[in-house]
Amino acid sequence: MDSAHYAPQPVSRTTAFFEGFAAPWAGLRYMNAHPKLWRHGILPVLCNLLLTAALFGALLYGWFRAYGWFDTLFPTNWWGSSLAILSSILVAALEIALAVAAWIVFQGIFCGYFYSLLAREVELLLGMKPEEMREVPLLYQIKDALRDLATLVAVAVGCFVLGWVPLVGAPLALGLGLYFDCFVFGMDYLDYPQSLRARGRRVQRAFARRHRPSTLGLGSSVLLLSFIPVLSPVLLTTAATGAVLLYRKLEGRGGPDQAVRQVVQV
Repeated sequence: MDSAHYAPQPVSRTTAFFEGFAAPWAGLRYMNAHPKLWRHGILPVLCNLLLTAALFGALLYGWFRAYGWFDTLFPTNWWGSSLAILSSILVAALEIALAVAAWIVFQGIFCGYFYSLLAREVELLLGMKPEEMREVPLLYQIKDALRDLATLVAVAVGCFVLGWVPLVGAPLALGLGLYFDCFVFGMDYLDYPQSLRARGRRVQRAFARRHRPSTLGLGSSVLLLSFIPVLSPVLLTTAATGAVLLYRKLEGRGGPDQAVRQVVQV
Protein backbone atom coordinates (compact mmCIF):
# COMPACT_ATOMS: atom_id res chain seq x y z
CA MET A 1 0.00 0.00 0.00
CA ASP A 2 1.23 3.45 -0.82
CA SER A 3 3.18 5.03 2.07
CA ALA A 4 1.42 8.34 1.48
CA HIS A 5 -1.71 6.65 2.80
CA TYR A 6 -0.09 6.66 6.25
CA ALA A 7 0.95 10.32 6.24
CA PRO A 8 0.22 11.90 9.65
CA GLN A 9 -3.08 13.73 9.71
CA PRO A 10 -2.64 17.43 10.51
CA VAL A 11 -4.29 18.26 13.84
CA SER A 12 -3.94 21.57 15.65
CA ARG A 13 -2.47 21.63 19.15
CA THR A 14 -5.74 22.92 20.56
CA THR A 15 -7.70 20.10 18.94
CA ALA A 16 -5.16 17.55 20.16
CA PHE A 17 -5.32 18.93 23.71
CA PHE A 18 -9.11 18.71 23.90
CA GLU A 19 -8.98 15.30 22.26
CA GLY A 20 -6.82 14.11 25.15
CA PHE A 21 -8.96 15.99 27.68
CA ALA A 22 -12.09 14.20 26.44
CA ALA A 23 -10.52 10.73 26.63
CA PRO A 24 -12.21 9.73 29.94
CA TRP A 25 -15.64 10.48 28.45
CA ALA A 26 -14.74 8.64 25.24
CA GLY A 27 -13.79 5.72 27.46
CA LEU A 28 -17.10 5.99 29.33
CA ARG A 29 -19.06 5.86 26.07
CA TYR A 30 -17.02 2.88 24.87
CA MET A 31 -17.53 0.95 28.11
CA ASN A 32 -21.27 1.65 28.03
CA ALA A 33 -21.34 0.40 24.43
CA HIS A 34 -19.50 -2.77 25.59
CA PRO A 35 -21.02 -3.47 29.03
CA LYS A 36 -18.91 -6.58 29.66
CA LEU A 37 -15.92 -4.26 30.16
CA TRP A 38 -17.49 -3.09 33.43
CA ARG A 39 -16.71 -6.52 34.88
CA HIS A 40 -13.06 -5.52 34.62
CA GLY A 41 -13.74 -1.93 35.66
CA ILE A 42 -15.55 -2.58 38.93
CA LEU A 43 -12.41 -3.65 40.82
CA PRO A 44 -10.41 -0.45 40.17
CA VAL A 45 -13.53 1.61 40.99
CA LEU A 46 -13.93 -0.14 44.36
CA CYS A 47 -10.19 0.00 45.02
CA ASN A 48 -10.15 3.73 44.32
CA LEU A 49 -13.18 4.34 46.53
CA LEU A 50 -11.69 2.43 49.45
CA LEU A 51 -8.31 4.09 49.04
CA THR A 52 -9.78 7.59 48.88
CA ALA A 53 -12.07 6.97 51.86
CA ALA A 54 -9.22 5.53 53.95
CA LEU A 55 -6.87 8.42 53.21
CA PHE A 56 -9.57 11.02 53.81
CA GLY A 57 -10.51 9.41 57.12
CA ALA A 58 -6.86 9.25 58.19
CA LEU A 59 -6.43 12.90 57.20
CA LEU A 60 -9.36 14.05 59.35
CA TYR A 61 -8.36 11.85 62.29
CA GLY A 62 -4.77 13.09 62.21
CA TRP A 63 -5.82 16.73 61.99
CA PHE A 64 -8.27 16.57 64.90
CA ARG A 65 -5.72 14.70 67.01
CA ALA A 66 -3.06 17.32 66.23
CA TYR A 67 -5.45 20.20 66.92
CA GLY A 68 -6.43 18.70 70.28
CA TRP A 69 -2.79 18.23 71.22
CA PHE A 70 -1.87 21.81 70.24
CA ASP A 71 -4.85 23.11 72.20
CA THR A 72 -3.35 21.68 75.41
CA LEU A 73 0.27 22.46 74.51
CA PHE A 74 -0.04 26.24 74.29
CA PRO A 75 -1.21 28.66 77.02
CA THR A 76 -4.93 29.47 77.29
CA ASN A 77 -4.80 33.03 75.99
CA TRP A 78 -5.16 34.73 72.62
CA TRP A 79 -1.48 34.17 71.82
CA GLY A 80 -1.70 30.50 72.65
CA SER A 81 -4.88 30.11 70.62
CA SER A 82 -3.23 31.83 67.65
CA LEU A 83 -0.22 29.49 67.87
CA ALA A 84 -2.51 26.47 68.09
CA ILE A 85 -4.45 27.52 64.99
CA LEU A 86 -1.27 28.32 63.03
CA SER A 87 0.32 25.02 64.03
CA SER A 88 -2.86 23.15 63.04
CA ILE A 89 -2.79 24.81 59.61
CA LEU A 90 0.83 23.81 59.08
CA VAL A 91 0.09 20.24 60.20
CA ALA A 92 -2.93 20.12 57.87
CA ALA A 93 -0.76 21.25 54.94
CA LEU A 94 1.81 18.57 55.75
CA GLU A 95 -0.88 15.90 56.13
CA ILE A 96 -2.45 16.86 52.80
CA ALA A 97 0.95 16.62 51.08
CA LEU A 98 1.54 13.19 52.64
CA ALA A 99 -1.98 12.04 51.74
CA VAL A 100 -1.51 13.12 48.11
CA ALA A 101 1.85 11.30 47.97
CA ALA A 102 0.29 8.17 49.49
CA TRP A 103 -2.65 8.39 47.04
CA ILE A 104 -0.27 8.62 44.08
CA VAL A 105 1.72 5.58 45.24
CA PHE A 106 -1.17 3.29 46.21
CA GLN A 107 -3.41 4.37 43.36
CA GLY A 108 -0.56 3.75 40.92
CA ILE A 109 0.20 0.33 42.41
CA PHE A 110 -3.20 -1.21 43.04
CA CYS A 111 -5.51 0.67 40.70
CA GLY A 112 -2.82 0.79 38.02
CA TYR A 113 -2.64 -3.00 37.98
CA PHE A 114 -6.40 -3.25 37.44
CA TYR A 115 -6.27 -0.49 34.82
CA SER A 116 -3.73 -2.60 32.91
CA LEU A 117 -6.10 -5.58 32.97
CA LEU A 118 -8.93 -3.36 31.73
CA ALA A 119 -6.70 -1.95 28.97
CA ARG A 120 -5.92 -5.51 27.89
CA GLU A 121 -9.62 -6.31 27.49
CA VAL A 122 -10.16 -3.13 25.48
CA GLU A 123 -7.27 -4.02 23.19
CA LEU A 124 -8.77 -7.48 22.64
CA LEU A 125 -12.07 -5.89 21.62
CA LEU A 126 -10.19 -3.60 19.25
CA GLY A 127 -8.65 -6.60 17.50
CA MET A 128 -5.26 -7.04 19.13
CA LYS A 129 -4.32 -10.73 19.48
CA PRO A 130 -3.39 -12.17 22.90
CA GLU A 131 -0.06 -13.45 21.59
CA GLU A 132 0.86 -9.89 20.59
CA MET A 133 0.57 -8.69 24.19
CA ARG A 134 2.70 -9.07 27.24
CA GLU A 135 1.45 -9.35 30.80
CA VAL A 136 2.10 -6.28 32.96
CA PRO A 137 3.26 -7.54 36.39
CA LEU A 138 2.38 -5.86 39.68
CA LEU A 139 6.09 -5.19 40.28
CA TYR A 140 6.13 -3.00 37.18
CA GLN A 141 3.28 -0.91 38.60
CA ILE A 142 5.13 -0.53 41.91
CA LYS A 143 8.32 0.68 40.22
CA ASP A 144 6.32 3.00 37.97
CA ALA A 145 4.43 4.52 40.90
CA LEU A 146 7.64 5.12 42.87
CA ARG A 147 9.29 6.75 39.83
CA ASP A 148 6.29 9.03 39.41
CA LEU A 149 6.36 9.95 43.08
CA ALA A 150 10.06 10.80 42.91
CA THR A 151 9.47 12.94 39.82
CA LEU A 152 6.53 14.82 41.35
CA VAL A 153 8.39 15.40 44.62
CA ALA A 154 11.43 16.74 42.75
CA VAL A 155 9.19 19.06 40.71
CA ALA A 156 7.36 20.22 43.85
CA VAL A 157 10.64 21.03 45.60
CA GLY A 158 11.95 22.88 42.57
CA CYS A 159 8.74 24.89 42.25
CA PHE A 160 8.82 25.68 45.97
CA VAL A 161 12.32 27.14 45.61
CA LEU A 162 11.32 29.00 42.43
CA GLY A 163 8.33 30.46 44.26
CA TRP A 164 10.64 32.57 46.44
CA VAL A 165 11.83 34.59 43.43
CA PRO A 166 10.24 38.05 43.74
CA LEU A 167 7.31 38.97 41.47
CA VAL A 168 7.59 36.24 38.83
CA GLY A 169 8.47 33.29 41.07
CA ALA A 170 5.00 32.37 42.34
CA PRO A 171 3.13 32.38 38.99
CA LEU A 172 6.02 30.57 37.27
CA ALA A 173 6.14 27.94 40.01
CA LEU A 174 2.38 27.38 39.79
CA GLY A 175 2.42 27.13 36.01
CA LEU A 176 5.42 24.79 35.83
CA GLY A 177 4.07 22.63 38.64
CA LEU A 178 0.73 22.16 36.89
CA TYR A 179 2.46 21.54 33.56
CA PHE A 180 4.69 18.75 34.86
CA ASP A 181 1.91 17.18 36.94
CA CYS A 182 -0.39 17.04 33.91
CA PHE A 183 2.36 15.65 31.70
CA VAL A 184 3.22 12.90 34.19
CA PHE A 185 -0.42 11.92 34.69
CA GLY A 186 -1.06 11.88 30.95
CA MET A 187 2.05 9.80 30.26
CA ASP A 188 1.02 7.37 33.00
CA TYR A 189 -2.34 6.66 31.39
CA LEU A 190 -0.81 6.31 27.93
CA ASP A 191 1.55 3.82 29.57
CA TYR A 192 -1.19 1.16 29.81
CA PRO A 193 -1.56 0.39 26.08
CA GLN A 194 2.18 0.79 25.50
CA SER A 195 3.18 -1.56 28.32
CA LEU A 196 1.00 -4.24 26.75
CA ARG A 197 3.17 -3.80 23.65
CA ALA A 198 6.42 -4.19 25.65
CA ARG A 199 7.43 -0.58 25.07
CA GLY A 200 10.00 0.67 27.54
CA ARG A 201 9.88 3.83 29.61
CA ARG A 202 12.23 5.65 27.22
CA VAL A 203 9.95 4.95 24.26
CA GLN A 204 6.91 6.00 26.27
CA ARG A 205 8.50 9.34 27.15
CA ALA A 206 9.38 9.89 23.49
CA PHE A 207 5.78 9.12 22.49
CA ALA A 208 4.42 11.52 25.13
CA ARG A 209 6.75 14.30 23.99
CA ARG A 210 5.86 13.72 20.35
CA HIS A 211 2.16 13.99 21.24
CA ARG A 212 2.60 16.57 23.98
CA PRO A 213 -0.75 18.43 23.55
CA SER A 214 -2.75 15.18 23.74
CA THR A 215 -0.70 13.98 26.71
CA LEU A 216 -1.23 17.26 28.55
CA GLY A 217 -4.94 17.20 27.75
CA LEU A 218 -5.35 13.69 29.14
CA GLY A 219 -3.25 14.54 32.21
CA SER A 220 -5.24 17.72 32.84
CA SER A 221 -8.48 15.76 32.71
CA VAL A 222 -7.14 13.10 35.10
CA LEU A 223 -5.88 15.76 37.51
CA LEU A 224 -9.25 17.55 37.59
CA LEU A 225 -11.21 14.31 37.89
CA SER A 226 -9.15 13.36 40.95
CA PHE A 227 -10.90 16.13 42.91
CA ILE A 228 -14.49 15.14 42.07
CA PRO A 229 -16.02 13.23 45.02
CA VAL A 230 -17.72 9.87 44.33
CA LEU A 231 -17.48 10.19 40.53
CA SER A 232 -13.68 10.29 40.34
CA PRO A 233 -13.14 6.50 40.82
CA VAL A 234 -15.52 5.79 37.92
CA LEU A 235 -14.12 8.43 35.56
CA LEU A 236 -10.50 7.60 36.40
CA THR A 237 -11.31 4.03 35.40
CA THR A 238 -12.94 5.07 32.14
CA ALA A 239 -9.85 7.25 31.54
CA ALA A 240 -7.82 4.04 31.25
CA THR A 241 -10.16 2.86 28.49
CA GLY A 242 -10.07 6.29 26.90
CA ALA A 243 -6.27 6.25 26.99
CA VAL A 244 -6.26 3.05 24.90
CA LEU A 245 -8.60 4.64 22.35
CA LEU A 246 -6.52 7.82 22.31
CA TYR A 247 -3.28 5.87 21.88
CA ARG A 248 -4.75 3.97 18.94
CA LYS A 249 -5.76 7.25 17.32
CA LEU A 250 -2.35 8.86 17.89
CA GLU A 251 -0.46 5.82 16.69
CA GLY A 252 -2.62 5.63 13.58
CA ARG A 253 -1.62 9.17 12.65
CA GLY A 254 2.02 8.19 12.73
CA GLY A 255 1.56 5.08 10.60
CA PRO A 256 2.68 1.49 11.21
CA ASP A 257 6.32 2.20 10.37
CA GLN A 258 6.57 4.45 13.41
CA ALA A 259 5.14 1.74 15.66
CA VAL A 260 7.70 -0.74 14.33
CA ARG A 261 10.54 1.70 15.04
CA GLN A 262 9.28 2.08 18.60
CA VAL A 263 9.29 -1.66 19.19
CA VAL A 264 12.81 -1.97 17.76
CA GLN A 265 14.05 0.72 20.18
CA VAL A 266 12.99 -1.26 23.27
